[in-house]
Amino acid sequence: MKSQRRLNTTGSVKSRCHHKASSLRLMTSIGVLALMQALSGCVTTQAQPDGSTKVRLSVGTSTKPAQAAAPDNFERQDRAALPSVRTTPLAGVFSKHPYDGTNKTHFPRVAVTVTDWVRNDCWSATATIWWSMSKSEAVPSFSVCRGQSLGYAVNNAANLHLFMQQTAIEHSGNVRTSGPKPPMLAIPDRQPISERQQLAFQGFIQQLVRDTGWQPGAPTNLWLVGYGASATVQPWGSKAKIQLEQALSCASITQRFDQAEAALRLSGWSPDQGITPVTLPEPLRIHGLTVRKVAVSRDGGEHVYRSFMPGVSWQEVVKAAALKLGKDGKTYGRLTKVGVLSADMEGGDPTLTCTVNTEGAEG
Repeated sequence: MKSQRRLNTTGSVKSRCHHKASSLRLMTSIGVLALMQALSGCVTTQAQPDGSTKVRLSVGTSTKPAQAAAPDNFERQDRAALPSVRTTPLAGVFSKHPYDGTNKTHFPRVAVTVTDWVRNDCWSATATIWWSMSKSEAVPSFSVCRGQSLGYAVNNAANLHLFMQQTAIEHSGNVRTSGPKPPMLAIPDRQPISERQQLAFQGFIQQLVRDTGWQPGAPTNLWLVGYGASATVQPWGSKAKIQLEQALSCASITQRFDQAEAALRLSGWSPDQGITPVTLPEPLRIHGLTVRKVAVSRDGGEHVYRSFMPGVSWQEVVKAAALKLGKDGKTYGRLTKVGVLSADMEGGDPTLTCTVNTEGAEG
């Protein structure tokens, strides 16, 4: 829209409308001016009789066509079916556990992985909350829908800038993981977000910062792991693998299962989900067979550790686990020093299950 002049009883009026969005780079300083330029609207100046000038800002509707779905989208899912971040354990997590300048409040820390960034208004993500170096909580898929008003963008611009300036006392360098150590930078410096998606990215971060109650000042306690398939998965520690492999094999289950549980949480597992399988980031070896999908239930008086073995025949599973035919002539299993090991079929795939009776004993 060209600049135009018109007269009224109060004096001259000048109107200047902006429709071209600024191309904002993520790692540069983001100020109020950049955010205002990125929105379609008109700035009107009106001379007053007393010599002063009145300034009015009206937000208009962009004349650009709706953005097409990004070709590099990793996981297209129905965001309407996902819970809002405000209904997850992330809601106000930093407000509830504020940083007071001491080491004991270096936690919680939150690692977020973006899984869907097609739309400009709502993005989807998963997260891991770290309550300590060994205790974590997985947050399944949730949506973050940004505020739409100019006032919202302006009011939250400072926190967006400060979030991107976070510094870590201890960090994992350029290796981006889901914790517990944060990476050197709070956001990926090599990221697949195109220039046309940068405004949506800023809106996502602003809303995430607001809804988690994040405040500047603490060592890095909120960061993006990455975007979908580009996110680096944290390697499992040897203790976690040993604990889980021994439990799934029904060979030994230690009273301290914390390392294994922490690793499982990183794969989206939660203690109260029952016998719902999760896919592991790296394979385990169970009785010599490769396993990437497991189900672990440690609720109540019975613990269940189940391995899924697609691509392996029933006979191979029975032989590898040294199972015996039961008295009924149909089932295979055997007693171990910690429980009962048995084979079954689930969804067309052989499974190996260790069932432990924990009544009156530690699991």
